[in-house]
This record gives sequence, structure tokens and C-alpha cells, in this order.
Amino acid sequence: MPHEGDAALSSEEMPSLEIPDEVVAAVPEFETNDEAVVIVDFQGVVLAMNKPAEELFKVEGEDVVGEFVEMLVPRNKRWGHQAYRRGYLVEPRDREMDPGLYPEAETSEGKIVPVKGRLQPVRVDGRLFVAAHLTRDDSPRPSS
Repeated sequence: MPHEGDAALSSEEMPSLEIPDEVVAAVPEFETNDEAVVIVDFQGVVLAMNKPAEELFKVEGEDVVGEFVEMLVPRNKRWGHQAYRRGYLVEPRDREMDPGLYPEAETSEGKIVPVKGRLQPVRVDGRLFVAAHLTRDDSPRPSS
């Protein structure tokens, strides 16, 4: 599977894929929530996703854990998403994804799905994690 910007990481650069229990505990109803939730570390590496996220992206969570979150973003928006993600880290706060950017997800089948979402920073032992809460967005969007 592709990594950030489709560039592979060397073994020295690979982040730890361990997710502290406190991170999942800080995300309300992670396992029972109806909305898709994807948890990433500060580098944007997927550490966990719940069942609704697996259904939204049409993937098994274990196939995505360890990959950069950009693999869930449409290919033509991945580089831009990296910049937005890095910008978020400057001042992480609980906020909506910018609806004016018309966020989209890409399923494992290559289907583009309009989404709306909220970003939730979670700090555990001085480490930053981000939970992305996503739902399908069926509201009208401008034509591309």
C-alpha cells in the first residue's frame, strides 16, 4: 500500500504503531459510535479505525494500520492533504474539517465519497494523536 505521497519509509523512519489505551479511551464511544473514526499519530500514520470507518472506506482496519492517512484521501488531493495535516499540528484543536474545501475520502475500490468531519486532538504522555470523526456528506456540492 502507498505511504505518504506514495513514498516508502525506511525502517529507521517508521513510527511505532502502538496506540496507548488512553488514546482510544479519550475518543468517545470509539467502538460503539455510528460515525467513522480514524486515529492517527502526529506523523499521520493510521493507528486504529472503528467498524464504521472500515465500512466507509471498504477496508479491513488491519490493512490500513501503519499506512499514512493520505491513502484514504483521493489521489489528486494527497499532497494538499499533507500540507493541511502539517498545518493542523501547529495549533491542534477540536474543530470541523473545513467544509469549504469539500473533504472527500477514497474507498479501497477507488470510489470518491464526500465527507464531513471533525478533528479531535488527543494528548497522552506528551504525544499527540488525532481522531478524525467522519460521516458521509450528501449535501449538494459545486461541480468540479
